[in-house]
Amino acid sequence: MMIEQKTEPDAGLRRVVRANVRNVVFEVIVPMALFYGLRAAGVSQWWALMAGVLVAAPYVLWTIARNRKVDLVALVTLSVLVLSVVLGLLSDDPRTLVIREGWTAALGGLFGAWMLVTVFVGRPAQLTLGRTIAEVKRGAEGADAWAGRWDTDARFRRGLRVNTAAWGAVLLGSAVVHIVLVYTLPIDLIALVTNVAWFGALALLIAWHVWYLRKENLDA
Repeated sequence: MMIEQKTEPDAGLRRVVRANVRNVVFEVIVPMALFYGLRAAGVSQWWALMAGVLVAAPYVLWTIARNRKVDLVALVTLSVLVLSVVLGLLSDDPRTLVIREGWTAALGGLFGAWMLVTVFVGRPAQLTLGRTIAEVKRGAEGADAWAGRWDTDARFRRGLRVNTAAWGAVLLGSAVVHIVLVYTLPIDLIALVTNVAWFGALALLIAWHVWYLRKENLDA
């Protein structure tokens, strides 16, 4: 009698998930908690915001040292943090420190706009992104087999275009809303409102994404 062995979740996928969770914790949650903690203790907006900027920098530097390379995400994050500190030191207006939120959102919006362009020009971005995920989960051969469906399966092509368009539209729309909020909300509300709005939109998008991939058999 053969005993079926349970396969462990892919180690590479677990590493990707853990890395993204750490990024959210140290680049979003910790600075936000520090900001509101300091504000509750009576610290000025400028110093509370500067503390949030400075506390995120060591984590970004640690990821660069740990990975022994500077990837695009780390480079953008570090450059935004450095620019925020420089602008903050040149001005006593706390909103100059909050502007980095708008810049970060703008980069997300540009990525969303690029995704929308790929729906109509060339191959959709989700084909490239999905292949990367498939390689982490299934290896190179599995990723090639998944991506190869593009050439033979019309439903697969349509599904990836729809999925890419949805991601692009939400990222671009969220960026516009985020930037408006950064420049119009009272400073003490910016971190809370923008993060709740962003993670709420992202949660809904991911839920739809998972449902749609299963419905259309697109899962990488």
